[in-house]
Amino acid sequence: MRLTFDPMTIEHLGFKMYSHLPNALAELVANAYDADATRVRVVLSDTPEPTVTVHDDGHGMSPDDLEHKYLRIGRNRIRAGDSLSESGRRRVAGKKGLGKLALFGIGLQVTVRTKRRNSDSWTVITMDWNEMLSASGVYEPKTWADPGSADEHGTSVTISSLKRKTPVQLKSLATSLSRLFNYVDAGFRLDVESANGAIVEVTRELRYSDIEIETRWKVPDDLEDREELRHAPLIEGQIFASVRPLRQELRGVTLYVNGRLANDPEYFGVPESSYAFSYLTGYIDADYLDDLSEDVISTDRRSITWELPEPTALRNRLERILREVGRRRRETRRSAQRNRIKETLDVDADHWTGTIRGPESGAVGDVLEVLTSPDSDMSDDDRRSVVDGLRRIAPEYADLHWRHLHPSLQQACESEYRDGHYLAAVVEAIKRYVNDIRRISEFNDKDMAVLQRAFANEPGLDVLRPWLHLSLSPETQVNMRSCQRDLSVGLLSGFRNPIAHEERVILEGEGVFTYQDCLDALSILSHLRRRLDALDDGSQR
Repeated sequence: MRLTFDPMTIEHLGFKMYSHLPNALAELVANAYDADATRVRVVLSDTPEPTVTVHDDGHGMSPDDLEHKYLRIGRNRIRAGDSLSESGRRRVAGKKGLGKLALFGIGLQVTVRTKRRNSDSWTVITMDWNEMLSASGVYEPKTWADPGSADEHGTSVTISSLKRKTPVQLKSLATSLSRLFNYVDAGFRLDVESANGAIVEVTRELRYSDIEIETRWKVPDDLEDREELRHAPLIEGQIFASVRPLRQELRGVTLYVNGRLANDPEYFGVPESSYAFSYLTGYIDADYLDDLSEDVISTDRRSITWELPEPTALRNRLERILREVGRRRRETRRSAQRNRIKETLDVDADHWTGTIRGPESGAVGDVLEVLTSPDSDMSDDDRRSVVDGLRRIAPEYADLHWRHLHPSLQQACESEYRDGHYLAAVVEAIKRYVNDIRRISEFNDKDMAVLQRAFANEPGLDVLRPWLHLSLSPETQVNMRSCQRDLSVGLLSGFRNPIAHEERVILEGEGVFTYQDCLDALSILSHLRRRLDALDDGSQR
């Protein structure tokens, strides 16, 4: 067997094509899939030296296949008539015949062991990078045969003399491979095995396993122009919005063609300046790109040649999809943020602002809008601090709290005020005020009589008692005592008495008593009640 080449070409296409282990191994996994394999195992070993081996149970290769297909650089199997796998069930992805050279980007020696069913031996070849470069255009790998039973079949490729010096991490490699494939074939399984026997299955779900998904959209089913998308060359996939900003390598939508990576994650022309796009990821399957007459996928399968007509049309469609998803993500994110704040902080933003009747409601709403913004990434602790501070400044029913009512009256009226029964709130506060006077003065007359007796010219309760040492003029004293009596009687007459004769629904519903009237009356009543505080210690007479 021999491999023919130009040494300089080999160096550029092999050694320099891939420098990352997952991308190079992806070539072997793709070959296994194209060979109708149902099980592929990527096995990491550290004895006697670090190696990576990819085992598959595909059809395997005969010695003739090895020489004329595998060892032939640049063979386009699709143009050679092999567009489908041997079983006819799978669309093959290999086109350029360069994937085998990618292995030398991660290791200096590659050993291939392969066998077809009903053959009596395994064919083994070993290729050495340094020997290949020193050859004069024709390289003959070491070749031998190992005995095997007739029913055995498949291929194993071992890469040794690895260039990397750090150990290969099992979960990290499996996750990286999951981003390079999007196979949906139920008859195909890919595992990564560590040297100690631990196994991680490579699945589409693994790719997003560390993401807390907030919302997802199916393409095209969940999009507004789904009917138009179904009539264009078919694309399918899912786009996810995460709860928290994504790591850089996950941001954007990945394009796959027949299950293999074709374009790294990106936003297809949509400006990425919006903070919203740091939350979006997903994938699109555009298998029809493999049907084009011209190969539009780069050799390293990380980008599409977008300048050509068909890819340009696809890019425009993807841009429209991303713009729609970005807009809808803002809407759903805002709703999710509101629900999150409601659940974690017991805050209903709409209810809160709705309880504040003054112009301050807008300012409170603006702060809550920032907390529920789709672009906000505050931690729950930071949100709690802001909400607690805002509650102290502008609590629910802030108009009532800002009046700094006497605690006794606020306790009596708050329930009715919260329910929007403003006249009833004043009446309840008046009842508490009269009862407080009755308790302090020990007068047990009816309400009006209690007020008149308590604040008569020779009062039972002298509200000026704490200030008598100031030598206030007799006229001032009379005026202040009269004010206490007249306002008290006036509030009882003007608020409590009407409700005894008129329907409350009319008085409140027709604007006779408004929430502003309620607050004003409560403020006056609170002033009157505070006059009694100095007397509420047994020194009332």
